[in-house]
Amino acid sequence: MSETSPAKPAFLSYLHSFRGFAILNIVAVHAFAFAIWDFKSLTFIASEVLFHNSTIYFALISGLLYTTVLKTNGYQRFYISKFKFVVLPYLFFTLLYTVFDNKADAFFAYQTSLVNYLSDLPRNFLYGKAFFVLWYIPVLLFLYVITPLLDYIMQIKKLGPALMAIAVAIPLFVRREEIIELYKGDFLSIHNMVYFTGAYAAGMYLASNLKANLEKIGKYKILLLLLVVVSTATLAFVSLKEIDRVGLFSIQSSLYYVQKLAFSFLVLMWFNNMGQNQPKWLQPIATDAFAIYFLHALFIAIFIGWFGNFTLFQPIIKYNAVLGGVFVLVSSIASSMLVTRLLRRIFGRYSRMIVGS
Repeated sequence: MSETSPAKPAFLSYLHSFRGFAILNIVAVHAFAFAIWDFKSLTFIASEVLFHNSTIYFALISGLLYTTVLKTNGYQRFYISKFKFVVLPYLFFTLLYTVFDNKADAFFAYQTSLVNYLSDLPRNFLYGKAFFVLWYIPVLLFLYVITPLLDYIMQIKKLGPALMAIAVAIPLFVRREEIIELYKGDFLSIHNMVYFTGAYAAGMYLASNLKANLEKIGKYKILLLLLVVVSTATLAFVSLKEIDRVGLFSIQSSLYYVQKLAFSFLVLMWFNNMGQNQPKWLQPIATDAFAIYFLHALFIAIFIGWFGNFTLFQPIIKYNAVLGGVFVLVSSIASSMLVTRLLRRIFGRYSRMIVGS
């Protein structure tokens, strides 16, 4: 996420690319989900297996950026920057999206009165319920709160690496709660906070000795690739068979965690090996990543309505789900970036306090 300015040191250029990769994945899962909508179809299952739980990439990059860029500034500047560039945009979008009644069965059902709007504001801000993508921001703020604790643990001689490894492994045994569950009541999900702490801790530790750790990843790239293939194949199987819960344990949740974490290490290594030859088309997307995160769902809701008429075109009807997903993915990202650039022109450097970019 765009929690800091684009990477300035040359060796951080690949982290900037990874940020672009992360937002592409998170927009993709929403774009294809709304375009397909048939939760039992093979196309939907395939898109979920590929893109679901991509928020893990966001948590990982947040940890990476803290250790590589933000840690040297001290905690005071760290929290001031988070208030200005994360909390304030979150507040802005909560104010904006609360215009719509999230208790209604439609995206654009307006609040019926100012009283209802004002009564919904506190709960929407506290629980991230103004719009479905905002659920992650309270989790992200929790990660910021526990950053000093994780940083302290990481510095403990001898025990530090083992304790961080435990933090990274805990999500294997903690089920992530999905959006539909979060919207059933007003609560902060402790499960999700613990779940995403694992990826955040992994990013912090990976960046503590970035060059050496990336070299280690290179040595185990075949094993990591095998892990990605096996976890992806297993996810496809259990999704098709609708196998998930074993008591409080979620097989799918754990598999997604393994898949996304292993894949993120491979992608980081790949971008790192590119050196200064990073994909140019990805750089502006990476720069606007946080703003895209806040804005893309609004444009998905708009474009999916427009695409609905197109789905009736019989000659391509069997391809409509995929075509719709691609169309909504590209359109929502392009529109989000267009709005971001417009606001940047109007508000200059203060636009980061409004849309995060």
